[in-house]
Amino acid sequence: MKVNRLSYSCVLLFCGTSTFANTEQVTAEHYTDSCSNNRVEAKSDENLSRQLDVEQIYPEPANGKKIAAITLKQLNVFDTSNPEEDNALFRFANNYHIQTKPEVLKSVLLFQEGDKYNPRKLSESERLLRNQSYLYDARIFASENCDGDILVTVVTRDLWTLLPDLSFSRSGGENTSRVGFRESNLFGWGKRLSFTQITEVDRSGYQFVYDDPNILNSRYRGRIEYSDNDDGERHYIDVSYPFFATDTPYSYGFTSYSDKREEPLYSEGETISEFSQSTEVTQLYFGHSKPLSGNWTRRLIAGARHEQHTFEEIGDTTLPIAKDRTLTYPYIQAQWFEDSYVKVRNFDSIYRTEDLNLGWNINALLGYSTQAWSDDTERLIYSFSANTAHYTSDHSLWRFYFDIEGSWDKEAKKSENLIATTTFQYYFNTSIYESWFLNASYTYGKNLTLDNQITLGGETGLRGYPIKYQQGSRSMLLNIEKRYYWEYDLWRLFKVGGAAFFDVGRAYHSHLAIEGNESVLKNVGIGLRLAPSRANSDIMVHIDLATPINGPDNVDSIQWLLTVKNRF
Repeated sequence: MKVNRLSYSCVLLFCGTSTFANTEQVTAEHYTDSCSNNRVEAKSDENLSRQLDVEQIYPEPANGKKIAAITLKQLNVFDTSNPEEDNALFRFANNYHIQTKPEVLKSVLLFQEGDKYNPRKLSESERLLRNQSYLYDARIFASENCDGDILVTVVTRDLWTLLPDLSFSRSGGENTSRVGFRESNLFGWGKRLSFTQITEVDRSGYQFVYDDPNILNSRYRGRIEYSDNDDGERHYIDVSYPFFATDTPYSYGFTSYSDKREEPLYSEGETISEFSQSTEVTQLYFGHSKPLSGNWTRRLIAGARHEQHTFEEIGDTTLPIAKDRTLTYPYIQAQWFEDSYVKVRNFDSIYRTEDLNLGWNINALLGYSTQAWSDDTERLIYSFSANTAHYTSDHSLWRFYFDIEGSWDKEAKKSENLIATTTFQYYFNTSIYESWFLNASYTYGKNLTLDNQITLGGETGLRGYPIKYQQGSRSMLLNIEKRYYWEYDLWRLFKVGGAAFFDVGRAYHSHLAIEGNESVLKNVGIGLRLAPSRANSDIMVHIDLATPINGPDNVDSIQWLLTVKNRF
């Protein structure tokens, strides 16, 4: 049934959360301008590309058009007008949930009342709102009044953000747990506060985090982290004015980081040596942005960075350790960014609006550390990364990622810690609820120092084997999955999906004095995916069961993994 766009918006605003969950379907209707009766049709057929809003949903820009009014419509965590959500627990959650302050939402928007109307700013503001950890989704609607100006309605749905931080993960036979609390919308002001006890494979301790994405509702951002672990401590301080939008003219910031810890080296999933490592990093930078032709933006950043890496032997050290490294260098960084976002669903999440960039994002950095500044050998520091996505048909998409980083040791006349990774991903959508997914990656390392390993195991995509089972300076991995986006709403708290998968991979060419299994490893398995819809919506719970194919005798025939990731 086709519905008048303005009527649909009103129904959306008054029906609450459950209706808002279906705003993806807005492109299946048509828009009627109440003043001119002009109507723009949108496709109603099911689209296997899974794109949303495939037609322009905003009024066309013209000289003199201004934003006359901005109306906020904030939906609570649960829609208690829906009988399925009208129970004592959900009513309690709504009553005691502190909704996001209107000032916080307005501080994210790239426009104000009285500004010249620009539909691109509305689209980008909608995307920025969806990036906020305290919102499940956001949509921005616009209509033209009889005076020719624009009326904007911003619809958001809050998440429940005060949560116990309780989790248990098992990957490749090793356990990880977290016990604590976190609040990602402190008093409705969008601040994040957490205190957690963490037990991981390599260390355990306590972590405190305070993150302020909009200091005093400004564009400034600050973050403080402190960890006290059984093998050392860590602190992180960052204050910045970021490139918060594609047309932000400048950015600057300061970062201070220090970390003391005990690092293990692995072979066949077992720790065979450990050493103490201390890392200190200080960085200061300033950047300038310039719009280019079309959707392209170029950013140039100049900065200075100091890094110091110190290594010591401890009681469990059985292998040679790396030499100390100090780098102090100015650098120039360039970024070319193509803004070509589309809204999709059922790619990396389940039944949630996702922002997919079909454009390029290219970064290049070059720095030089002299012996006079660092009291160490002279090094040329470099990094380069590029990624993009592209629809190959109306139901298939590929993604491409490439990263390379390292340094050139002038005295030794050779590269140092060169690591290059290429990843290719392919989606083939057989229906709106099912797809095939392929991930192929290759990592190449050259002249790695003795503190670095490239590992492969249960935590890196080879799910039928213990974590860090193979190690070396090269690795290759292929994952093939049949994915199911069932969209079943478990307890009105989780969207549910599933996967059947086949993994094959190998890590080899070790630069350490370690003998280990370097054969090609394979496994098959099945998994369950849970995507929270009322809290923690930027994560995905993975529950996987995998079995090796012709695996070595020292690997269990069944591996089960419970992990938390940010993608399907």
